[in-house]
Amino acid sequence: MATLAARLRSHARVPLFRNAYALMLSGGASSGLGVLYWILASREYSPKVIGTSSTAIATLMFLTGLASLYLDGSLIRFLPRAGAGTARLVLVAYATSMLMAVVVTLVFVLGTGVWAPDLAFFGSSGWWIAAAVGATVASCIFTLQDGVLIGLRRAVWVPVENIGYGVAKIVLLVVIAGATAANGILISWVAPLLLVIPAVSLLLVRLIRQRGVHTADHAESLSFNRVASYAAGNYFGFLFFLAYTRLPPLLVLNESGSAASGFFYLPWMIASTLTLLVGNMSVSLIVEVTLDRDNTALHIRRAGLHLLRLLGPVVAVLFVSAPLVLRVFGQQYADEGTRLLRLFAIAAVPNAMCVLAFGVARLQDRVRLIVTAQFILTVLTLGSSSLLLPDLGIEGFGVGWLASQVVVATGLWLLILRPAWKPRITADA
Repeated sequence: MATLAARLRSHARVPLFRNAYALMLSGGASSGLGVLYWILASREYSPKVIGTSSTAIATLMFLTGLASLYLDGSLIRFLPRAGAGTARLVLVAYATSMLMAVVVTLVFVLGTGVWAPDLAFFGSSGWWIAAAVGATVASCIFTLQDGVLIGLRRAVWVPVENIGYGVAKIVLLVVIAGATAANGILISWVAPLLLVIPAVSLLLVRLIRQRGVHTADHAESLSFNRVASYAAGNYFGFLFFLAYTRLPPLLVLNESGSAASGFFYLPWMIASTLTLLVGNMSVSLIVEVTLDRDNTALHIRRAGLHLLRLLGPVVAVLFVSAPLVLRVFGQQYADEGTRLLRLFAIAAVPNAMCVLAFGVARLQDRVRLIVTAQFILTVLTLGSSSLLLPDLGIEGFGVGWLASQVVVATGLWLLILRPAWKPRITADA
């Protein structure tokens, strides 16, 4: 027993695993709280309101991604070596993203009648426009805060931040459930950011001051052009990622209506949790290889094997228990969404290969390959889904999603993962 405890402690001291586990805890706890949130919401609101509200939230996440300009990923990439330049890098990222948030949100809300008629209420008054802009700005700050914490190798604070936010959303949803028939979900989703952001900002000020006093041993000089070039190169690929991960609820809403969008969103939310699990390992991989390039292959293999151990059982359980999982939201959701959730569960395996391969490609600065693969995923996913939705309903999206992931994962395995998959590894992996 003592030997096992010692091995676990030794395992947890490896920064790659420690930070990845912190991010997985954050993602897992946030997803669990998210499931509870939507269970409560499904009891209080109709499928139509669920569909419209969830699509509005997905749209907010899409606008946040547009406005972030991949600066959260740039912070993760460059903060480990930023040293005394940490504060300046963070402030520039914040200011740039906030300005972009105002621009993209105004463009969206003023044109909802063209590309999202069911969300036209966002542009119906000055109050709604101001609320939409404020929500996107707050969401961008919240996203960048995670990037700063991870880049400072303080990922252990990320679950604290996100769990606090998740709990606050649930409390507010319950409190205002009877007060508003249409906007309670949107209010409870955005308002807690006004509490979480200031608290995390105070923590970041303290951590950044410590970084200024204790300059990192591997600090290097960072030019604006270098960071901007990295962000711009990855941003093009990230735009495609946003398209095939944030726009599907809007696609379903426009093609099949608000009720179908509600039945679609809950399986989609659960599937996104699995993608988040993989993404957290990929993020931790980037941070550790940035600091330890001599053992790049070892870190890649560790990350890949660990993902297989974690993801395999989860996929199997989710496939078998799909109707039971959805039944907690209501029998209607189980009847309409079980087959879709099973398709998403199967697709989690090739999706994991894609996400891990993108992380490795970023380490190798193969930006063109990332952009190409993301573009192919976008075209295949949205194109096939648009063709299949009218005949197969929401299950048509699941079929298109699975096929697209398999095609791209196969190519990325041959081009990126297989060459990095060394035949031998140290015993502590």
